Amino acid sequence: MSKNNNKRNTLELENYLFHLENIDHSIDKMKGISQLPLVLTNKDLKEQLQISDSTLNRLIKLEDFPSCWFGIRGHYLRDDILEWVKKGKEEYFCDQFRLLRLS
Repeated sequence: MSKNNNKRNTLELENYLFHLENIDHSIDKMKGISQLPLVLTNKDLKEQLQISDSTLNRLIKLEDFPSCWFGIRGHYLRDDILEWVKKGKEEYFCDQFRLLRLS
């Protein structure tokens, strides 16, 4: 049973990392920053970063993910999101994902 859980966790991590690697590429493909709305919704993030609901939910749970705009759930300042994505590194996301799995 433990072997199956480890294999499943490894596959989930690989899938998660695949999506995170695509985030950098997605940022390059994003509309011009001036064309993006000042406040991004969950739908905007999923479309622009090309990630699923579950991946977005995991990212939102990360401790340093930007907080909601004026406390409105699912709304984030564009500049905060762009800054957060730019500072992210694969190693960092791996560590954060492991912490999420432990909690």
